[in-house]
Amino acid sequence: MGSTKNYYEVLGIERTATPEEIKRSYFGKVRQYPPERFPEEFKELRAAYDTLSDKEKRADYDENGALPESILPLLYQGRKANDLGRHAVAAKFYKTILRLHPELDKVRQEYAWTLEDDGKTGKAMEVWEYLCKQLPDNAGYALALAESYGRRLWHNKAIAQYRRALELDKSNSEYWLSFIRYHMDMKEWDEAETICRQALDTVGETGNIYLYLCTFNLFESRDAVLAEQNLKTILRKAKEMRSGTGTPSLDDDDLETIVFGLLKHVEGQESIHLYPYIKELAALLPRINDDQRERLAWVERNYEITTIEEKGFGTLFHDILIIQNNEDDSRDVRNYMTAIEYILLEEKDKYYPELLRLKKEYPNLYDLHKDFFDEALSTGNPEKLMRQRVKALAKQKLQPPGSRLVGYTDGEEEEDEWDAPVKTIHRESPKVGRNDPCPCGSGKKYKKCCGA
Repeated sequence: MGSTKNYYEVLGIERTATPEEIKRSYFGKVRQYPPERFPEEFKELRAAYDTLSDKEKRADYDENGALPESILPLLYQGRKANDLGRHAVAAKFYKTILRLHPELDKVRQEYAWTLEDDGKTGKAMEVWEYLCKQLPDNAGYALALAESYGRRLWHNKAIAQYRRALELDKSNSEYWLSFIRYHMDMKEWDEAETICRQALDTVGETGNIYLYLCTFNLFESRDAVLAEQNLKTILRKAKEMRSGTGTPSLDDDDLETIVFGLLKHVEGQESIHLYPYIKELAALLPRINDDQRERLAWVERNYEITTIEEKGFGTLFHDILIIQNNEDDSRDVRNYMTAIEYILLEEKDKYYPELLRLKKEYPNLYDLHKDFFDEALSTGNPEKLMRQRVKALAKQKLQPPGSRLVGYTDGEEEEDEWDAPVKTIHRESPKVGRNDPCPCGSGKKYKKCCGA
């Protein structure tokens, strides 16, 4: 069956030995056991040196332990079949190896994973139970059995086994994550929240970044303060991992997934105040494609819009900019926009200073409605622009609020004061693009007709 001696013992070195130490020890042993006098010992020395002097072979050897040479071809064939998705074939190779060497727990572990990949969850569960019985203090096997019970929907057994795994290794973030996600998959949100808080109390600031991501996702709508704390931790962890001071490192693809996964959460108004953290995370990416850059710019504009009222701008500007940033061209929203424009023109003395400030301090927001803003600032006849908006509202039988102007309906002037407020209606009809045919049936483009 071949030698089962540990290659490190054969060469008389430690597992931490450097390539130079391996080479020096090998040639020293060869002088002690020359091949012409000690052929069997030399074979062992040569096999040990060939394996440990090769970086990839050594890593594979360290992972699998001192495996008998006779089973290595079977093991490699099993792994190759697994890589090709031929899990049933791979399982036969592993089963053959275990018949020859039932003591190889590492191979049995691979066999269990292969059975799961092949959909044989019942058989896989039996293998994990065997391993847990043989090695009751192995936290990894305890976790694998918990996950196996979970897949079989053996709820009570799964919970007990998760707790057993955590008793064996409380500091492992991956174990906590698996337990939390199990409860989330079962829609047990209160239980997931409880386990999440226990995890944070246990691992503190030493957890991995994905534990804090999971916590943020869970608590975003349940505990805003805790969610923001975790977002700060995610940002700090990401910076450490990118700079090399944190472990493991964080590659570009993983960071991109984190950034744009989190961005989904802040696209809504409720969490828009968290955008600055996402912006800092995005700044760690070495490159961003055009679509991603535009998505970030859209959210940043929304963030700035939500804060301009705090900077002394009125609600009127907030409403104009929100509408323009969301590119809503529905009839009802356009009518509301027309009414807002009318108010800005009518109360020129009040709003023009703010408009000038907007142009100077927030040029990217000013550009959202640049044509109208430029016209409003440069016109010497605001009343003319106001009459145009009265006409547009009259087509829809709507009226500007508190108007003191002459109303226009079907092109006829009437001396009448319109006091009814503007109707603000949420869009129910499909969105109409500026260059689409007008829904009124005129045959004109929307921007040349009702969207004018």
